[in-house]
Amino acid sequence: MKKTSQPPEKLEETTQQRPAVVLPQIGSAVEQNIKPAVTEAQRVAAETSVSGRHAVSRGTIFLAFYLWLLSGAIMISLIARYTQFFPGDKTITRNLQSYRNPWLRRFMTGISDIGFPKIGAPLTFGIAGIFWALRFRLEAIFILLASSSNILNWIVKRLIKRPRPTSELVAVARVINEPSFPSGHVMHYVNFFGLLNYLLATNWRSGRLRNFLLTISTALIVLIGPSRVYLGAHWPSDVMAGYVYGGLWFGGLMTAYLRVKSWIHPPAGKTPEVMKPLQQPGDTV
Repeated sequence: MKKTSQPPEKLEETTQQRPAVVLPQIGSAVEQNIKPAVTEAQRVAAETSVSGRHAVSRGTIFLAFYLWLLSGAIMISLIARYTQFFPGDKTITRNLQSYRNPWLRRFMTGISDIGFPKIGAPLTFGIAGIFWALRFRLEAIFILLASSSNILNWIVKRLIKRPRPTSELVAVARVINEPSFPSGHVMHYVNFFGLLNYLLATNWRSGRLRNFLLTISTALIVLIGPSRVYLGAHWPSDVMAGYVYGGLWFGGLMTAYLRVKSWIHPPAGKTPEVMKPLQQPGDTV
């Protein structure tokens, strides 16, 4: 019995035709299952958000209050440049590390691990993607820009050149070969989770999901400082400087965000045509 073989031209045609049959089916399945869920999420986000103009007003109040709290970065840096320890650095670290509970150590490690690129990078892109999918595109862009605080951290560390805590002085969980002042983790958390809080607080009305996310983000900002000290990665003064420098950078981010947001949602008149793609859902004027 002879086997019939197709000419090369026939085989090529068959191979090229298969995707044409499969792709419409995939597109249809995506449209039927995913698109309605995204549309519903966008509708809920639009209904629970405040207007863009109201967000600008609320954001300005937050910015003014936050900038009022920030001071002393230059003075702290000069002391760190010429002093190995701040008063209380060793005492606070040793007292904190005296609680040698395995669960506490795992908890502190988990808090810090979020700030390393292995978890931090996917988390940043994931949250930015959620904002983008909900049509809060300006907010998605600024979520990505929050990581720019690493630039300031890199510059200050190399200007101050303060060494990290050593195992001869305190317990060190992980050796990190770069300067200590200020804490990069703290600066990142203040900017990333601080900006997330800022966007949630100014763009959405109070609700269970919003308040839950605000609580988690705030807890991470508060706990990252003690976590870095407990693990022996930084002195308490490094952590304090991280909060100050992170806050200064965060103030700049808020200012830039408000400027662009007020351009998109002016107090009077219409949104410029070039900025309409960044207009949030629910605002069509």
